[in-house]
Amino acid sequence: MSKIFYDHLIVREEIIRELDKYEIDAVEREEIIQLADETLHHHTLDVILRKLPKEKHQKFLQRFHQNPGDESLLKKLKSEVAEIEKLISEEAKKVKKDILAEIQRSRKK
Repeated sequence: MSKIFYDHLIVREEIIRELDKYEIDAVEREEIIQLADETLHHHTLDVILRKLPKEKHQKFLQRFHQNPGDESLLKKLKSEVAEIEKLISEEAKKVKKDILAEIQRSRKK
């Protein structure tokens, strides 16, 4: 996945370290990482859109679509939503915990 303005708030190395514990085909490993990235991305956008006033959704999504790595998006969100960085980080932790648990469960089968 390309660089996204909130990447520094979502540390995915835990998922990669967990995958490295298992002998997984390189293609399968990349698919799992991509699924994890997509899941984290969808949950992050959900948090943002739930907290951002509805009238700001369209403009945010247009700017995000044009340049997902634009760090000014986070600056703008911080002016609109109190503690947005904390909310994104907390959601990412929950999602990563679920992903890690699923990886561990699937490897025990």
